Amino acid sequence: MTIILFIYGACIGSWLTAMADRYATGASYVYPASHCATCHTPLAYWQLVPVFSYLTLRGRCHYCQASIPATTFLLEVATGIVLTSIQYTTVLPFLLLGLWTFAALCDARAQTFPAWVSYLAMGLALWHQPVTIIVLGGLLFACIRLLWPRWSHPLIGDGDLDMLLSYGVLWGVTASAQWLLVASGLALLYPGKRERLPFLPFLVLSAVGWWLWR
Repeated sequence: MTIILFIYGACIGSWLTAMADRYATGASYVYPASHCATCHTPLAYWQLVPVFSYLTLRGRCHYCQASIPATTFLLEVATGIVLTSIQYTTVLPFLLLGLWTFAALCDARAQTFPAWVSYLAMGLALWHQPVTIIVLGGLLFACIRLLWPRWSHPLIGDGDLDMLLSYGVLWGVTASAQWLLVASGLALLYPGKRERLPFLPFLVLSAVGWWLWR
């Protein structure tokens, strides 16, 4: 069962990467078929097997020898490992983690992601919560959605706040503080120089780390 879950997780990771790439480039989610981003040659079936294909091709396109980003391989392995820890009572956190992983990949490439991710993730986080939490969480989410676009120079993106809110609703204040501390530390250690640093990838990395630690 562990091997089966790893295979499913690796497939999900591969799919999330492909969807994020298409979002960042403005391409359709369904058309055309999977192809090399450099030479645009359609990929054969054996080049689409998660983890195995990357190792077989040694991280390069079979046709033009262009380098395949290592993040593709790392994400396939990571999602495979994460899914091996799934239990019948923990489906909801995995759904949320999948949504925010997709958002983080989009954020890393284009510093934006589809708005429906925030709405769906918040709806899932509030599912089966007490009425008080639903009302307060809904009001805070509405404030973020309405006020942040009107702030000329926000210090943090509204998508980051959406994830912070959904995580807090699901896991509580203490867990959220620990999670945010690790994410901030990872962001400070990031070697790249950017005026605007995408923070969602670090939030997701921290969430995965805490999940596996538990």
